[in-house]
Amino acid sequence: MKRILFGVMFFTFIGINTSFAQSKQIKVKVDGLSCPFCAYGLEKNFKKIDGVSDIKINIKKGTLSFAIQKGKTISEEQIKKKVEQAGFTPREITYPKMAVKKEK
Repeated sequence: MKRILFGVMFFTFIGINTSFAQSKQIKVKVDGLSCPFCAYGLEKNFKKIDGVSDIKINIKKGTLSFAIQKGKTISEEQIKKKVEQAGFTPREITYPKMAVKKEK
């Protein structure tokens, strides 16, 4: 009985942790993604940003998502600039609170 209870608690904790980690993903709608080579160029630009990790690109949906390490921030302007430097047009940016600094 203890094993079952421990197993249920363990998998519940993992599920909560996973959903929390996913909510920390910043998501950018990107126009112009059409091939893996294009995606690689975009990924390469974002790898250069200090604190960015877990970069994922969905070519079919035209999205880029990434995580910001705890204690790090990234400005919305910096996100747009990196997307443009890779040759794409940034559209809607969705992010959790406190992940992106608003430029004044």
